[in-house]
Amino acid sequence: MSLLISLLIAYLLGSIPFGLLIGRFWLGVDVRQQGSGNIGMTNVMRVGGKLPGALTFILDFGKAWLAVVIAELVLLEESSPEPTLGILMLVGSFAILGHVFPVFLRFKGGKGISCQIGMLLAVYYPLALVGVGTWLLMFAWKKISSLSAIVMLCLLPPVSTVLPGMMTELPTWDLTAIQAALSLLLLYCHRDNLRRLREGSEGVLRSPSSPTSS
Repeated sequence: MSLLISLLIAYLLGSIPFGLLIGRFWLGVDVRQQGSGNIGMTNVMRVGGKLPGALTFILDFGKAWLAVVIAELVLLEESSPEPTLGILMLVGSFAILGHVFPVFLRFKGGKGISCQIGMLLAVYYPLALVGVGTWLLMFAWKKISSLSAIVMLCLLPPVSTVLPGMMTELPTWDLTAIQAALSLLLLYCHRDNLRRLREGSEGVLRSPSSPTSS
């Protein structure tokens, strides 16, 4: 029962549309009607600038992280063994599902990258560091947020297979399987970005103070 409660809490936390709320109450706009129409950090930054975008990232990151932390407390209280990485990954995945398919927005949400990083930091921080490092390196090179996210998503499943062994830990196949499923889902969410990347029309990320290319 506590696992079901944890999954429900994670989904509801993930469903909170912080990007939309920041757009409405700070910027005075509906970000779904601006830029790419997405409620995530990249579009909020594109519409309102660096500070609203950064706050959107922190809140979206934080809701997935918090979902896992709450699950750890709830599950540990019910049973003495510490929850496995697979269980915590499952809970974190429900936070990501809430962000992508939020009940409060008729199941039309964001692309889940900020939540993905927050969830990994709470579940298995070495994998989160690899993900963040990959995103930052790609963004420093190309200045394209979607490309950075896509490369990160492709890299996370194989890295989750070999990283525990490199750190003298047992392989965690449940972690890898769930991460692979999440990567496929979030890559699907980026299908329009993939099309624009193939066409060479995907724009770099700039704040409103600079002209945008998309």
